[in-house]
Amino acid sequence: MELHLILSVAFLAIFLFLISGAVYRLYLCPISSFPGPRLAALTFWYEFYYDVIQGGRYTWEIEKMHKKYGPIIRINPYELHIDDPEFYDEIYVGLTRRTVKWEWSAKMFGTTLAAVGTAGHELHRLRRSALNPFFSKRSITRLESVLQENIDKLTARLREFKDTEKPVNLVDAFTSLSADSIGSFAFGSSYGFLEMPDFNPRWHKFMMELSRSTHLMKQFGWLYTILTILPQRLVSLLHPLTRELFALQASIANQIRSIQSAAHQSTQKGQVDSSPSEREHRTLIDHLGTTHLLPPNEITVTRLTDEGLTLIGAGTVTTAWTLSVTVYHLLSNPAKLCRLRCELAALTKSLNPPNVTRTQKATWRALEQLPYLTAVISEGLRLSYGISHRLARISPDTPLYYHHHKIDPGVPVSMTQMLIHKNGSIFPEPYSFSPERWLSDSPEDLARMKHFLVPFSRGTRQCVGINLAYAELFLTLGALFGANGINLELSGTSMKDVDCVHDYFNPAPRSGSKGIRVLVRS
Repeated sequence: MELHLILSVAFLAIFLFLISGAVYRLYLCPISSFPGPRLAALTFWYEFYYDVIQGGRYTWEIEKMHKKYGPIIRINPYELHIDDPEFYDEIYVGLTRRTVKWEWSAKMFGTTLAAVGTAGHELHRLRRSALNPFFSKRSITRLESVLQENIDKLTARLREFKDTEKPVNLVDAFTSLSADSIGSFAFGSSYGFLEMPDFNPRWHKFMMELSRSTHLMKQFGWLYTILTILPQRLVSLLHPLTRELFALQASIANQIRSIQSAAHQSTQKGQVDSSPSEREHRTLIDHLGTTHLLPPNEITVTRLTDEGLTLIGAGTVTTAWTLSVTVYHLLSNPAKLCRLRCELAALTKSLNPPNVTRTQKATWRALEQLPYLTAVISEGLRLSYGISHRLARISPDTPLYYHHHKIDPGVPVSMTQMLIHKNGSIFPEPYSFSPERWLSDSPEDLARMKHFLVPFSRGTRQCVGINLAYAELFLTLGALFGANGINLELSGTSMKDVDCVHDYFNPAPRSGSKGIRVLVRS
């Protein structure tokens, strides 16, 4: 009888807790007056269904909600979403006010030790200030030869497929290029993916699986803690692809220990470390491990390893997908491709007069002066979106105002850059690949389009790798379609392999897609 009474009291307490929670969420919480589905206001399981069960489909459900409820809606118990490009700068601001990430969404990356997963404003600013100098345009330009070396490997590998009638998956090829480039640039050594058969398709698959798991990590943040506690051998047996992650993690950790040990020995011997300008190739780990911008507790092996791993993930799939989408559209539009080839050929001719025997390659600086190539890249970035997921931000100190709506401090507010890039009022015929739109004769239209091209987001948390991405895009497209480029032909690929239909934080095409495949011709 006593056990029966205890169980009854426990069930009653749980019932009352659930009822009171439901009443609070529906009628009393700070965002209870905002429109949206009642079920979404009640529970995170609504979002869970679309993103975990349906496979990254909540973004499209949110788009439907806006059509029904208006430009500002409630999409879960605590978060508002806005579909109005004019409000973008109010959410993603610079240093004009403190902005923090919502911890519930920040944990989707699996760690709060890297800058990208840091919720707090001050700590993020500290960690980001250490990264900024290494990813500045000046720093990327200084190490441009490192990128060019990997691009040369890519074009050489592609030529091996010439007239073999064997399709090449450009998604895998560009993922290998991005991974090897950021490995060489930031960590001092390439991973050798460009030399592997078929460009190591396992790596892209693994990166996308990690990307897809972000939805589960957001809902159940404790899963990452369990994975870090379990023996690595056991985790590898349960999920074989994680062997590559563990190997990469160990490699970065060992490199950090080596760099810190060398720096410590130099200090003991009274030697002064040379400045970056005096060193041939100062790696990111070298930079972070010895920078004076971070306190000792911020340069531990564990934290720097997480920073390195996060940067590899962020700098691999996004740029590779942009290159894949851009090349697909160029190959699907022969007239646009011809115009690009002519522009690149003219640049090559200007760099190599008839009496010069040695061929000079176009630099990033020279390529970014080309109007049509720049337009092609802008259109490729617009249609590849950067990321497909919304980015939640919190104004902790001051309220936000959207027309007559007051948004209290501490309320997470998000927007989705994919919806902005598809906005027909900014980009007419938004689903068409039209580089010509970026050559508009209307200064007002051009300025408006440039302002709302936000594949790297904006504000203090803008993607730190924006300059590295642009350099890779310009140099790769210049190499593929320049005077000494590669002749590619689409094979068994359609818009179904390019259209984003799954939001795994990174854009993903339909399930079962074999990628963007091409044949290499003479």
